[in-house]
Amino acid sequence: GGFLGVPDSPCPTPGSLVSRGGRDLALGGPCPGWRRQRGAVRGALARAGGRLGPLLWLQGRELCEELRSHGEAPLDPFEVFTFHTCSTIARLLFGDLVPPPGELRAFSRCLGELLQVWGRSSVRALDLLPLLRALPNPGLRKLLQLVQHRDTFVEAQIQRHQVGRPRELGGSQESGACPSPPPDTVLGALLGRNSGARGGPLSPPRLHMALVDLFIGGTETTAAALGWAVAFLLHRPELQARLRAELEGAQGPPGPGDMGRLPLLQATVSETLRLRPPAPLALPHCALHHTSLGGLPVVPGTVLVPNLLAAQQDPDIWQHPEVFLP
Repeated sequence: GGFLGVPDSPCPTPGSLVSRGGRDLALGGPCPGWRRQRGAVRGALARAGGRLGPLLWLQGRELCEELRSHGEAPLDPFEVFTFHTCSTIARLLFGDLVPPPGELRAFSRCLGELLQVWGRSSVRALDLLPLLRALPNPGLRKLLQLVQHRDTFVEAQIQRHQVGRPRELGGSQESGACPSPPPDTVLGALLGRNSGARGGPLSPPRLHMALVDLFIGGTETTAAALGWAVAFLLHRPELQARLRAELEGAQGPPGPGDMGRLPLLQATVSETLRLRPPAPLALPHCALHHTSLGGLPVVPGTVLVPNLLAAQQDPDIWQHPEVFLP
């Protein structure tokens, strides 16, 4: 409980542009609004959890159909994984009001490009020297365009839920009626928070950035893990055969709650994430209280950056730290 916050310093210039002034979960400081936002998102995900099993089954089937449609033609699996991961998150967030595939695919590409542009040295330099904003910067200009595309998409989804469902989906638009959004979707749960909820409803900027966080935090990381798993398994045909036998031997189609009876699949996922974590370093965390780490004292205000890659490939723990051994 001593590392619940993130650094409470002002957001760097590019970070402020991307996060609407630090109003997201990743870059925001441990203020009351940030804590309320975090609690609201956790509660909304819990309420929408019942959708996850059928949704993953449907999305997995669509993913397999798209992969088969390419036949023996070359393809970039990461792009396919990215779109279907983004589509899964969109269905969990928006339910029946998920945007059309073409619009969603364009948004998926926007997120990937936004992260790439944000990581450019010409953009990151603004963190240290904000005065550079006075000079022409194509990277920053591109970042602003991508952020505008992202925000336009997210705002459109929020507006669709606030206006209400269309008549053909069981909604009503008579007499200005505005039916409640589906409560078993993440956005429906967030919009359904009233003044009686703990902390009250989220402000529009925090609601907006909560959705952005769920897209960015889940799309690229999951797609990267899937891509690395495929890359590892390409060199291990015997492991592919064992995984297939385990899945075919399961009683009925496996779901999200069946990982306990699929030990080899669970080990394969864990080993992929051990060797190739979504990021080599975790997000910076700020100590809120006096605590200790590894026997060393940590005072409040200390910023800590966990080195995931070093910890997960520590030769003192793993005999072959750089070898894929599920």
